[in-house]
Amino acid sequence: MITVKEFADVLEGDNILLVGGNQNINKEIAYLTSMELTEKTSRMKEKGFVMTTFHAFKDVNQIISHLEWMQEIGISAIGFHTAALKIIPREVVDYSNTHSFPLFEIPQEVPYYSIHEKYNQLVNKKENEQASKIHRLNEKLMEIVLLEKDLNSIVKVIGEYINNVVCVLDPYFDLMAYWKTKEQTRDEIKHLINLIINQHKENVLKVRFTNRETNISVKVDSSPDQNFKVAPLFSKMNFLGYLIICQNGTADKFSDEVIKNGIRALSLAAYNKNTLLHYQKSKDIEMLEGIFQGESDDKNLSDFYMDLKKVRCIFQVQSSSPETLQSKLQMLSESLIENETNSRLWIYNRKIVGVIDSILDRERVAAILTDYPGIRIGVSAIEEVNHCSKIKAMYDQSSIGLLHGQIHDAQLVFWNEMGIEKIAYNLQSHHLFQNFDEELLGPLIAYDQEKNASLTETLYTYLKHFFNLQKSSSELFVHPNTVKYRLQKITELMQVDIQNPSHYSMLMMAFSIYRFKQKADRFQ
Repeated sequence: MITVKEFADVLEGDNILLVGGNQNINKEIAYLTSMELTEKTSRMKEKGFVMTTFHAFKDVNQIISHLEWMQEIGISAIGFHTAALKIIPREVVDYSNTHSFPLFEIPQEVPYYSIHEKYNQLVNKKENEQASKIHRLNEKLMEIVLLEKDLNSIVKVIGEYINNVVCVLDPYFDLMAYWKTKEQTRDEIKHLINLIINQHKENVLKVRFTNRETNISVKVDSSPDQNFKVAPLFSKMNFLGYLIICQNGTADKFSDEVIKNGIRALSLAAYNKNTLLHYQKSKDIEMLEGIFQGESDDKNLSDFYMDLKKVRCIFQVQSSSPETLQSKLQMLSESLIENETNSRLWIYNRKIVGVIDSILDRERVAAILTDYPGIRIGVSAIEEVNHCSKIKAMYDQSSIGLLHGQIHDAQLVFWNEMGIEKIAYNLQSHHLFQNFDEELLGPLIAYDQEKNASLTETLYTYLKHFFNLQKSSSELFVHPNTVKYRLQKITELMQVDIQNPSHYSMLMMAFSIYRFKQKADRFQ
């Protein structure tokens, strides 16, 4: 772009001086032309530098009228050639200054063609400078890619050149990188992206599936509409995201080249980043699965790409329809994982496993479960990981939470909210306690099977309600006296004082193991 000031500096060497309208010297000059007739022709376009002698004009008033018209259509400057009128009329200079309309005085001995030559030389010089600048920008973009810098470094190069908003979104419309003017805030950029998606989600998605860029117009609150270019970022058939560029304002003819090279650089950088991230994730997952299988002694926290010290919990998800696990994995990934670089979510042993650096919020997860009734989630305790064995413990806790949810028909179970069952489920696997429930409850179970009675259920209900006869009878749908009679029979058969705290604890442990054995076979 050639400005009036830049052209004035060049013309000054030939004694062609700017004599009026100095307040508006940053206007662009897009072409030069001459005018000697008084007609107001449609051939005259905006941003022109018009040279004339005004020889055909009958008086100053007609000249002023013509200046008004030229300024109205957007002419940038006037070159008053003094071949006919040796002195520029005072009224013309006054008009130029009053209306900030740049006015040059061209000496009578200077031909128009020499001014054209000056302009063309300036244009060529500017274009050569601009071409060199674009070449340097392209080299800088490739250097950023080779040095594996982040996407913001590339976006900054594009944004500073076009001096307008540039954003990169991932395939799910999350903001990955952006460049803004100094006057704008990050919140304004995020609000702008929300407006774009809300108003043009279908058009933006079409960019992805057609692999073609598009232009959209966005209503921004009470401001005038803003125009944006949306371009897809692809690499080797993998869709990496969207490039969104604000197009309001004037862009030079090199802007498209900068944007095109920026898209190429972003695609390469995003592909490199995704490839590296995929490798890091796969390596971490492979080692985590080894820990789940009991191989924690030969692994250190420093072996992982993710920072295991920041991990706060592990959860597992089981679905009643395993074939939909992949879609549920995507849903959970979008809903629960905030920092993808320090969390891992994948499918393992026909379950979804999440090793995450945030604490699962019960209300948030419960809201998700209302839309997905066919899944159960077991969540570990909130731990600080100082050794790989902690990961193994948290995984086992989430497994037990999942099992507890299956046995008690609960969709969401947190290890920290479980009771005596967390001990009972593990106790029964020890060789000394495999028949712990039968040793205590055996006489009742045998009696019930022989007499078709309900002594086992009665004792569990009575203990569960802490010896409350009324609540127990209500749950069992029998008279309180019936419960009393059954308790007498239970005492005769077991010869155990159920009021004794130690006996009470052992009985509740035995019932937990007994209920586990009754239902666990269906789930394991």
